[in-house]
Amino acid sequence: MYGRKITLPLLPALEIEDPKTYNSESWMNYLNERIPLLHGIAINNIKKAQEAQKKFYDKRSKIKYDYKVGDLIARKNLEKLSFPKERWSGPWEIIEKNNAEGTSFKIRKQGDTTGYLSTANIKHMRIWYPEINDASTSLRGEDGVMSG
Repeated sequence: MYGRKITLPLLPALEIEDPKTYNSESWMNYLNERIPLLHGIAINNIKKAQEAQKKFYDKRSKIKYDYKVGDLIARKNLEKLSFPKERWSGPWEIIEKNNAEGTSFKIRKQGDTTGYLSTANIKHMRIWYPEINDASTSLRGEDGVMSG
Protein backbone atom coordinates (compact mmCIF):
# COMPACT_ATOMS: atom_id res chain seq x y z
CA MET A 1 0.00 0.00 0.00
CA TYR A 2 1.20 3.51 -0.80
CA GLY A 3 4.10 2.22 -2.91
CA ARG A 4 5.49 -0.14 -0.28
CA LYS A 5 5.87 -3.88 -0.54
CA ILE A 6 3.00 -5.75 1.07
CA THR A 7 3.72 -8.05 3.96
CA LEU A 8 0.93 -10.39 4.82
CA PRO A 9 0.56 -10.90 8.55
CA LEU A 10 -0.54 -14.55 8.42
CA LEU A 11 1.94 -15.71 5.80
CA PRO A 12 5.19 -13.82 6.38
CA ALA A 13 7.27 -16.23 4.29
CA LEU A 14 5.15 -15.74 1.18
CA GLU A 15 6.70 -13.25 -1.20
CA ILE A 16 4.67 -11.87 -4.11
CA GLU A 17 6.73 -12.23 -7.23
CA ASP A 18 6.52 -9.82 -10.13
CA PRO A 19 4.62 -11.22 -13.10
CA LYS A 20 6.68 -12.27 -16.08
CA THR A 21 8.18 -9.23 -17.73
CA TYR A 22 9.25 -8.90 -21.32
CA ASN A 23 12.37 -7.18 -22.39
CA SER A 24 11.74 -4.24 -24.65
CA GLU A 25 12.75 -5.88 -27.96
CA SER A 26 10.57 -8.95 -27.61
CA TRP A 27 7.64 -6.78 -26.47
CA MET A 28 8.12 -4.47 -29.45
CA ASN A 29 8.17 -7.45 -31.83
CA TYR A 30 5.03 -8.83 -30.24
CA LEU A 31 3.23 -5.49 -30.63
CA ASN A 32 4.41 -5.07 -34.23
CA GLU A 33 2.91 -8.47 -35.07
CA ARG A 34 -0.25 -8.22 -33.01
CA ILE A 35 -1.45 -4.62 -33.48
CA PRO A 36 -2.02 -4.89 -37.28
CA LEU A 37 -4.03 -8.08 -36.69
CA LEU A 38 -6.17 -6.38 -34.07
CA HIS A 39 -6.55 -3.33 -36.31
CA GLY A 40 -7.73 -5.54 -39.18
CA ILE A 41 -10.25 -7.29 -36.94
CA ALA A 42 -11.56 -3.92 -35.74
CA ILE A 43 -11.95 -2.65 -39.33
CA ASN A 44 -13.85 -5.82 -40.31
CA ASN A 45 -16.18 -5.41 -37.33
CA ILE A 46 -16.81 -1.77 -38.25
CA LYS A 47 -17.64 -2.78 -41.85
CA LYS A 48 -20.07 -5.46 -40.63
CA ALA A 49 -21.78 -2.96 -38.32
CA GLN A 50 -22.03 -0.38 -41.12
CA GLU A 51 -23.57 -2.94 -43.49
CA ALA A 52 -26.14 -3.94 -40.86
CA GLN A 53 -27.00 -0.29 -40.17
CA LYS A 54 -27.30 0.45 -43.91
CA LYS A 55 -29.57 -2.56 -44.39
CA PHE A 56 -31.82 -1.43 -41.52
CA TYR A 57 -31.93 2.17 -42.79
CA ASP A 58 -32.62 1.15 -46.40
CA LYS A 59 -35.45 -1.12 -45.29
CA ARG A 60 -37.24 1.83 -43.69
CA SER A 61 -36.45 4.51 -46.26
CA LYS A 62 -37.22 2.61 -49.45
CA ILE A 63 -39.50 4.50 -51.82
CA LYS A 64 -42.54 2.34 -52.46
CA TYR A 65 -43.48 3.99 -55.74
CA ASP A 66 -41.71 6.26 -58.20
CA TYR A 67 -44.17 9.10 -58.85
CA LYS A 68 -44.03 10.98 -62.16
CA VAL A 69 -45.48 14.28 -63.32
CA GLY A 70 -49.10 13.75 -64.33
CA ASP A 71 -49.76 10.79 -61.99
CA LEU A 72 -52.95 10.79 -59.95
CA ILE A 73 -52.46 10.35 -56.22
CA ALA A 74 -54.44 10.22 -53.00
CA ARG A 75 -53.21 12.60 -50.31
CA LYS A 76 -53.40 11.91 -46.59
CA ASN A 77 -55.84 14.24 -44.83
CA LEU A 78 -53.75 15.94 -42.12
CA GLU A 79 -56.30 18.58 -41.12
CA LYS A 80 -57.57 18.46 -37.55
CA LEU A 81 -61.28 18.25 -38.17
CA SER A 82 -64.08 16.72 -36.19
CA PHE A 83 -64.59 12.99 -36.14
CA PRO A 84 -65.13 11.13 -38.46
CA LYS A 85 -62.94 12.36 -41.27
CA GLU A 86 -61.80 10.85 -44.49
CA ARG A 87 -58.28 9.46 -44.18
CA TRP A 88 -57.37 10.15 -47.82
CA SER A 89 -58.53 12.84 -50.22
CA GLY A 90 -58.17 12.99 -53.94
CA PRO A 91 -57.56 12.56 -56.73
CA TRP A 92 -54.64 15.00 -56.90
CA GLU A 93 -52.46 15.45 -59.95
CA ILE A 94 -48.68 15.79 -59.65
CA ILE A 95 -47.52 19.02 -61.32
CA GLU A 96 -43.75 18.95 -60.64
CA LYS A 97 -41.02 17.70 -58.31
CA ASN A 98 -39.81 20.06 -55.61
CA ASN A 99 -36.45 18.37 -55.04
CA ALA A 100 -33.96 16.13 -56.81
CA GLU A 101 -34.60 13.16 -54.50
CA GLY A 102 -38.25 13.02 -55.56
CA THR A 103 -39.66 13.13 -52.02
CA SER A 104 -41.67 16.36 -52.34
CA PHE A 105 -44.11 17.35 -55.08
CA LYS A 106 -46.32 20.23 -56.12
CA ILE A 107 -49.84 18.92 -56.60
CA ARG A 108 -53.21 20.24 -57.74
CA LYS A 109 -56.66 18.86 -57.03
CA GLN A 110 -57.99 17.25 -60.20
CA GLY A 111 -60.74 19.36 -61.74
CA ASP A 112 -59.77 22.45 -59.69
CA THR A 113 -60.10 25.58 -61.82
CA THR A 114 -58.70 28.05 -59.27
CA GLY A 115 -55.10 27.03 -59.99
CA TYR A 116 -54.37 26.42 -56.29
CA LEU A 117 -51.14 24.39 -55.90
CA SER A 118 -50.25 22.50 -52.75
CA THR A 119 -47.13 20.66 -51.63
CA ALA A 120 -47.11 17.02 -50.54
CA ASN A 121 -44.43 14.80 -49.08
CA ILE A 122 -44.03 11.27 -50.38
CA LYS A 123 -44.92 9.92 -46.91
CA HIS A 124 -48.42 11.38 -47.27
CA MET A 125 -49.11 10.15 -50.81
CA ARG A 126 -50.56 6.95 -52.28
CA ILE A 127 -51.38 5.91 -55.81
CA TRP A 128 -54.94 6.91 -56.74
CA TYR A 129 -57.16 3.98 -57.59
CA PRO A 130 -60.66 4.76 -58.84
CA GLU A 131 -63.12 3.79 -56.16
CA ILE A 132 -64.60 0.33 -56.42
CA ASN A 133 -68.06 1.80 -55.93
CA ASP A 134 -67.75 3.77 -59.17
CA ALA A 135 -67.08 0.57 -61.14
CA SER A 136 -69.79 -1.44 -59.39
CA THR A 137 -72.51 1.17 -59.96
CA SER A 138 -72.15 0.82 -63.71
CA LEU A 139 -72.91 -2.91 -63.38
CA ARG A 140 -76.10 -2.30 -61.41
CA GLY A 141 -79.40 -2.17 -63.16
CA GLU A 142 -82.19 0.30 -62.51
CA ASP A 143 -83.38 -1.80 -59.60
CA GLY A 144 -79.88 -1.64 -57.97
CA VAL A 145 -79.17 -5.36 -58.39
CA MET A 146 -75.80 -6.42 -59.81
CA SER A 147 -76.05 -7.91 -63.28
CA GLY A 148 -73.44 -10.35 -64.58
